[in-house]
Amino acid sequence: MSTASSASHPRPVAVQQAAVPGRSRIVLPGMLGLVIAGLFAVLAGLNLLPLFWGVLTSLKSQPDLFRTPPVLLDFIPTAENYQRVVDSGFLGNMRVSVFYSVLTVASVLALALPAAYAFDRFDFPLRRALFMLVVASIPLSLGAAALLIPNYLYFTRLGLTNSWFTLPLIYTAYQLPMAIWIVKGSLESIPRELDEAAIIDGATHFQILTRVMLPLTRPALGAAGVLTFVACWNEFVAGSVMVDTPALRPIQPAIYNFIGYFGREWGPLTASATLAILPILIAFALLSRLIVSGLTKGSVKG
Repeated sequence: MSTASSASHPRPVAVQQAAVPGRSRIVLPGMLGLVIAGLFAVLAGLNLLPLFWGVLTSLKSQPDLFRTPPVLLDFIPTAENYQRVVDSGFLGNMRVSVFYSVLTVASVLALALPAAYAFDRFDFPLRRALFMLVVASIPLSLGAAALLIPNYLYFTRLGLTNSWFTLPLIYTAYQLPMAIWIVKGSLESIPRELDEAAIIDGATHFQILTRVMLPLTRPALGAAGVLTFVACWNEFVAGSVMVDTPALRPIQPAIYNFIGYFGREWGPLTASATLAILPILIAFALLSRLIVSGLTKGSVKG
């Protein structure tokens, strides 16, 4: 009886789960993992220490700033430095920088998508040479101080200096090559069969660009937009030379106003720097995953 029962109900056999392609993980030895984690923690601390010190300095009164030896936490926080920054019109400079950055992001993305689509999908004379020129121009996104003098001369002769569109125009030229490169990398991972199917359905290239490519390249466009915004927000050289009107001055030259001929006003200087860095921290905190996915989109094909 027991033999028949065991024959009719065989024991379950443990089945080894098959490995899913693309889901493998690299397992590091325990000690090596701890060492790497410790090194990253040290690097993070070294990078955050100046920010932490600057925030504390912005909350110190004038006597506490020059106490010897310096104090870390043994002081009474005050908002007088931030009040001084607000009274100087710094918030107006922040609004101007937001306007410049948003306008530049819109212009860069509006130009980068069709340019990247043309480089990836069409075959025209000098296509490869022109794209190599775009790639070679990517360092402009870091701010080409060497081009400041010729740009200033050209803009002066054309009467384009000291206007609301002066800096967005320069920023767009600086950031466009990087955005084209990022978006083109994303387009390379999109099968061309989608284009062919859309053409068979009667779609034009403009409709393919706006209805097919635009939704599929949103991560890359988001990454390019965030990097463009950060670069425009942090730009200093062109913003301090190409515009003279205080109402048109962006945020970075406005911070420099607290460095005078007779010394640095450390309280207002660190307070303005703290206010200036907040939008960047918020952008990276909210959109860091978008940046990573946009930059890695198209890195693996197949």
